[in-house]
Amino acid sequence: MLGSRVALTALLLGTAWLPAAAQTPPARNQVQHLLRRFAFSAPPETVTAVIGTGIPAWLAAQVALPASIDCSAEIETPPTALASNGSYVDSNVFERMVMQHMAFTPCQLQAKMELHWLDHFAVGLQTVGDPALMYHYAHTIRANALGNFTTLMIAIAQEPAMLIWLNNNYNSGPVANENFAREAMQLYTMGLYKLNDDGSTVLDANKNPVATYGQPEVQELAKAMTGYYVNYDGGNGNPETRFSVQYNQYAHYAGALKFFGKAQAVPTDGSAIAYVIGLLCKQSSVAPFMVTELLQRFVTEHPSAAYIGRVVAVWRKAERAPDQLAQVVTAIANDPEFAGGYHAMAKQPAELLIDVLRALPGGMTPPPNAQPGSSVQWELSSLGQQLFYPPSVFSFYRPGAVQTTINTSFVLNRTGVFANMVNADPVQNPSADTFIDIAALRTRIGAARPGPIRDYLLDALLDGGTPALSTLLGGFLGATPSDNQIRGAIWLLLNTPDYAVN
Repeated sequence: MLGSRVALTALLLGTAWLPAAAQTPPARNQVQHLLRRFAFSAPPETVTAVIGTGIPAWLAAQVALPASIDCSAEIETPPTALASNGSYVDSNVFERMVMQHMAFTPCQLQAKMELHWLDHFAVGLQTVGDPALMYHYAHTIRANALGNFTTLMIAIAQEPAMLIWLNNNYNSGPVANENFAREAMQLYTMGLYKLNDDGSTVLDANKNPVATYGQPEVQELAKAMTGYYVNYDGGNGNPETRFSVQYNQYAHYAGALKFFGKAQAVPTDGSAIAYVIGLLCKQSSVAPFMVTELLQRFVTEHPSAAYIGRVVAVWRKAERAPDQLAQVVTAIANDPEFAGGYHAMAKQPAELLIDVLRALPGGMTPPPNAQPGSSVQWELSSLGQQLFYPPSVFSFYRPGAVQTTINTSFVLNRTGVFANMVNADPVQNPSADTFIDIAALRTRIGAARPGPIRDYLLDALLDGGTPALSTLLGGFLGATPSDNQIRGAIWLLLNTPDYAVN
């Protein structure tokens, strides 16, 4: 047995076992690929069901779910009272609820898009200050995650968290703070340089990139979006009602404005932000800029010009549709090139942790015995992606560079994070806040023999694995595997190179 364990560890940790990038997977692996990219993974039973109904049917059902059911899967509820010092008794509950939703909601496509938009429109609690504002921000993103991009952008621009994060709170006068105006163009809508519909850069006669905007646009847009502020009711402990965004027309710049080559009649009745964002979203580079980023996050960090062009055509055709983003995501997933991104990107830390809770029977102990998901907060922090704390406006990584989330600290911490997750046992420790339910796993598999357990784990976590790994894992588990052997097998598989890729 010891020899099998040594051989298994060497195989798992050896660099020669790294997966080949951009393979085209067979049918079952193609569904597993889809459910990792557009969901937080799924158990083998769900994979089999999607094979039966087909990928287009799964996508259509996921698009329809938020309108037909209550998608909320939060185990806790927002506090409605404040401590004597005016703060929340448990300020971490808001972030935990966002993670609880991602892990357990049946609306997985919406949840995965929520993570994407939280990255794209990154805001940080370190600046925002109030975790309730972050929770409200996440809910606004969730509600619009598969809707219309312009509608989403307008909502984000008027969120209290965004106003504070990029200094548009109490912004007034002819010399306005330019932070939000600049990022609204550079990061959120169209990027620095004009793009063709295939994602290539527009060049001038001298072969230089053509800028999408200049400093005059930044200054004028900043003035156009003045007059908004976040109003707090300091004694109100209800996070849904204690704050609101207000508009003060006397703080709004009412002079002449000119940007994007023409004079602009920006309203002064509180709809200024909606008007300006509407203009931004109509710029020609928005579609290829946003589509390229979606492909880089969900498919491959190097999408082909043809792939970008096909999805841009869908974006433009659905530009006024209330389900524009759902149509775009559906086009991405149904495209022949989608399968070519199999095992081509590293998983984000959040995917590493939430995926295993969904692929295997994972759970969180509800209050009052535990703070469900509390360990996941510090685990994500140790892996460099605590959701409410992006390091900058560029979030945890720039699109096309997810590998930058992997460093020595990440690799060393990951083994301990997975050990903590697989060793948590709600039977022996009723306060375990996040765990893999081994008893439920045995019941789900329906047998205690090593073969089915080995095959189920390989299918759930590694798309079946390799014959060599299957043989070695069977030797590790032995004839009658104990719960601790099963935990050890899960830990070993979670630390393989194949589990680390999408």
